[in-house]
Amino acid sequence: MQNKNRIWERIEVLPGSDNLAEFCRQVGLNYENFRKSYQRNSGPPDSITLEKIANHFRLNLSWLITGKDSLTPINQIVGKKLKKYRKENDWSLEEFGRHLSMVPQVLKYYENGSWPITSDLLSNLSEKMNIPPHELIKEGNSAPVQIPELKVFQPESMSAVPSIKSEDYVSIPLTDSSIAAGHPIIQENNIEDYVLLHIRAAGKRKNLVASRVDGESMEPMLHSGDIVVIDRDDKKLSKNRIFAIFYDSGLTAKYLERQQNLLILRPINPLSQVQIINLDENPDPIVGRVIGAWKEL
Repeated sequence: MQNKNRIWERIEVLPGSDNLAEFCRQVGLNYENFRKSYQRNSGPPDSITLEKIANHFRLNLSWLITGKDSLTPINQIVGKKLKKYRKENDWSLEEFGRHLSMVPQVLKYYENGSWPITSDLLSNLSEKMNIPPHELIKEGNSAPVQIPELKVFQPESMSAVPSIKSEDYVSIPLTDSSIAAGHPIIQENNIEDYVLLHIRAAGKRKNLVASRVDGESMEPMLHSGDIVVIDRDDKKLSKNRIFAIFYDSGLTAKYLERQQNLLILRPINPLSQVQIINLDENPDPIVGRVIGAWKEL
């Protein structure tokens, strides 16, 4: 098969992939649909298929999509703990993999610190290795790896449109996530409150909106319920920038990367899984770039 999609190449190295019918049975895929997609090779599998494969083999979903590793300090700390535990028990990769119910090819990536550990996998490793979860993600006697805080803007809650005498601040409407994502012009009855943002932070931006984020994937930078200020005119993907995404009926904040027709949502929290959006199915999920946040302490 010529010009094979790289995602399919990574799937081919997984155990059992030489027998598509059995592979689909184990993973829980529709054999006929999977076989047709593989034979046509018109593009990567759909997002649901990729997530099922990643979950079944405990793969890093980002690696399955992009082929790239994620060598971060916390991944390497967990990897060292895994390798030390294996050596102390005088196990081979195959023996340790059987103990963890994980194929050796996959375990090797985690030992090398190349892949992040999801919360479910961390709990499973903790139970089978008899090591508390927090001990797996900290180095020596030090505290768990910390991530720098996002710059925080401290607004004041106001029950009505603020009357600002000074020109130092602009008022940003606070709405629910679906309004922030889908309404080009925000109506008065959709505004819950206002957030004050200093003009130096706002710059020349005009189309700003504030909303609350859902989930824990950007901890410790952002927590569920934090208010983010979003520039809805800035949707151009750039490295190390956080974007607000309307995903699964809520607003989430993520680093973004695009691979063909897939939008990859990367979390900061090492215990959260990468998410993907098929842009053919959801062509405009990006609300805008996050330029600041407000946190209740």
